[in-house]
Amino acid sequence: MLRLLRARLRVVRSSGDRGVALAMVVGIASVLLLLVSLTMTFAVSGLVRSDHDADWDAAMSAAYAGVADYQGRMTNDPTYYQWGNKDAPFTIANGSASTVKNPPTTNLAFDIATNGQWAQVKLTDGMAVNAYFRYEVDNSKFQSNGVLRLRATGKVGTVTRSVVANIKQAGFTNYVYFTDYEILDPAVNTKTCTVLHAWENPSLDANCIINFVTQDTLDGQVHSNDTLNICGGTFKKRVTTANPKRDASGKLYTQLGSSCSGTPVFSAGPPQNASLYKIPAVQQQLDQVRADLPDKVPNPGCLYTGPTKITFMPNGTVKVYSPWTVHTQTKAGNGYTDPAYCGTPGKPTSTATQNLGTLADPTGVTLGISASTALWNNLIYVQTVPSTSTNPNYWATNRSPNNNTFSCGSTGNGIGYPVANETVSSKIPYGCRAGDVFVEGTMHGSLTVNADNFAFITGKLVYQDTANDMLGLVGANSVWVWNPVNCSTKDAYNDCTAGTSLVSWEASASSTNCARTINAAILSNDHSFEVQNYKAGKRGYLCVTGSIAQKFRGPVGLTGGSSGFFKSYSYDSRLLNSPPPRFPTPRTTSYDVTTEIEVKTAFGPDGAPLS
Repeated sequence: MLRLLRARLRVVRSSGDRGVALAMVVGIASVLLLLVSLTMTFAVSGLVRSDHDADWDAAMSAAYAGVADYQGRMTNDPTYYQWGNKDAPFTIANGSASTVKNPPTTNLAFDIATNGQWAQVKLTDGMAVNAYFRYEVDNSKFQSNGVLRLRATGKVGTVTRSVVANIKQAGFTNYVYFTDYEILDPAVNTKTCTVLHAWENPSLDANCIINFVTQDTLDGQVHSNDTLNICGGTFKKRVTTANPKRDASGKLYTQLGSSCSGTPVFSAGPPQNASLYKIPAVQQQLDQVRADLPDKVPNPGCLYTGPTKITFMPNGTVKVYSPWTVHTQTKAGNGYTDPAYCGTPGKPTSTATQNLGTLADPTGVTLGISASTALWNNLIYVQTVPSTSTNPNYWATNRSPNNNTFSCGSTGNGIGYPVANETVSSKIPYGCRAGDVFVEGTMHGSLTVNADNFAFITGKLVYQDTANDMLGLVGANSVWVWNPVNCSTKDAYNDCTAGTSLVSWEASASSTNCARTINAAILSNDHSFEVQNYKAGKRGYLCVTGSIAQKFRGPVGLTGGSSGFFKSYSYDSRLLNSPPPRFPTPRTTSYDVTTEIEVKTAFGPDGAPLS
């Protein structure tokens, strides 16, 4: 540019036109000044943009800090889910205005006013001094599925951004397989095992240990509070244990037993250490069938008494046969009610003919469980016949349903179990008045079935709509894969080892297809998920899609596959964000953020709600 200027000046001087030279100098100088000005403008603009970008990123971090704040409050106080601002736009839009309460103590993050208050982000992790957040609560589904939704808005300078997060208590449904103890359940198996975790027991009996074998596949996270004995198998997701003691080679699992010779495959790395989770108390769900707790239980479930048969139908209905049920919901002071959506109980003094069309009818009462019914996202609870005479479902010992004509037989329960020629184990009785539930069918709805004694899966149990149907199945004492056998041979422990199977299977024993398919989140509070008569014949693969949680490890077959089932367990990923309705949770107070996504900004920098 300077060379061009000098050349132009020489030309001008040679022509003797001084006035033109001056004009050209001024013009060129103006161009140079413009270039400098533009350069400065771009530089200053870049600085402003850089500051805006920093605030933009920091505002999102502030929103995340808001989510973490509410998550921490719930961890410290599990009842905190009820608090929020009932007038917040997000709360109202999601139908939580009646379930969210204004807290008794001030929380600045609940403010929604223009020029109102914000909670300041704690000055950690390099956050800006001027970083703030607000949040709004949607707890409309917390009672049914344990998930709380939170919209958090972060503010830094004049920039605001919002996220919506799902917060859920860490629970059994996070895993495809969970156990407290990896030993045989001493209550339902003839081998007596000391109830200690392996890492607590210096004299562990090898006969109490149950193995994973080469043919087993678990596609989902696995956790045990105990030490896993892994003799093979494929584990496609993370495996954790509360075992604090690694062996000499650094492993957190064992390979005990003379037949433990396989090589396990850990697709997500070898087992790692994690926290210990405690199984919930057995009776904690009885409040969920109370009709007098509108604040705590706005939509109570159905209570059935004594052995109950439940058959799911693909059209969104379920057939229920429960002859001992007198009333289907309770109230304080031995009160009761019988809502139509639970079915009409049979009258104790009516005959079998007079009780047709009631819960005492062997053909069953048909109830709706689809999205338009009261049992959608609800609970069925099956209890043992009460022994207290003031209980509304009490029966005297000399009385039975259908005007005292209902008969259980010497070893049965009167509703079809045991089947003809079945050998009944003293460890697995079909109690005449027990809180047992017998479940099968194609389920189309969202429901949890909880039995205070045994839950038997008596046939194929699958979803009609795998995207929307959800079943929780709980047996406080045990959940059994029903496998009735006419036993011909027993072992030293009096367990059946050979005999004639009395049930139809979906595939042959030699097939790699599923011999029994189950879609459900399964929990045994006090005992096991186990195959009945697992020693008496080879069955094939037990295919479970959902989750399995149990206090004790329940065997499903013999090592080597000579009898029983191999395991094919797949996690239903929906359970991470939406467990079955009213499904029991661990006795822990840890809450996880399961999803987090940015949404349209909820508040402006002045605090004004944005439409």
